[in-house]
Amino acid sequence: MTRIANSKGRAYGSPLRAQQAEETRVRILDATVRVMARGLATLSIPAVAREAGVSVPTVYRHFGTKLDLLEAVYPHLASRAGLTGLLAPGTVDEFREMVRSMFDGLDSLGEEARAAFASPAVEESRRLSMPRRIAMSRRFVHAVAPGATQADRDRMARLLMVLSTTAAMRMWCDYLGSSVGEAADDVDWLIRAMIAAVTRRKGK
Repeated sequence: MTRIANSKGRAYGSPLRAQQAEETRVRILDATVRVMARGLATLSIPAVAREAGVSVPTVYRHFGTKLDLLEAVYPHLASRAGLTGLLAPGTVDEFREMVRSMFDGLDSLGEEARAAFASPAVEESRRLSMPRRIAMSRRFVHAVAPGATQADRDRMARLLMVLSTTAAMRMWCDYLGSSVGEAADDVDWLIRAMIAAVTRRKGK
């Protein structure tokens, strides 16, 4: 079979082939989510391959190891939920809208994906994203409470991290029965209460 090369001698990559490869990769990740939702005891490369309708070597071609596959699940779910394109908030109103968008996106994933999001199997991927998220939280706190002490800013940043997690979303929506709007309103109220508290402390 003749391979077509460009003028620099590199093999020509077919856009169709690249698209098919990406579709296969997404199918494998979606299958991984479904397997994870049934419990970690069932999670294996052969199980994922069966669920995706592909061969075991195909899974390994896209993800060299089981760990590579698991590390790709969190970014995949975040992308599906629309979380990767969220802008860093600079005001309380923007933070509220960011939280609402996050909760809307997570709610749209469905039970299987939400169960996978909460799974310990994606904990490492989630942990790797923490430094970036903490830095964003600290920038936001500095913008909305510039006069707060460093200790208060650090405390607020940690609390805001907790308020904008998938676990918080499950607490509000799944356990308390709150709507996405109610959850976002609660976060907004808590942020304003924190700002008021550190402002009063500074004035004493």
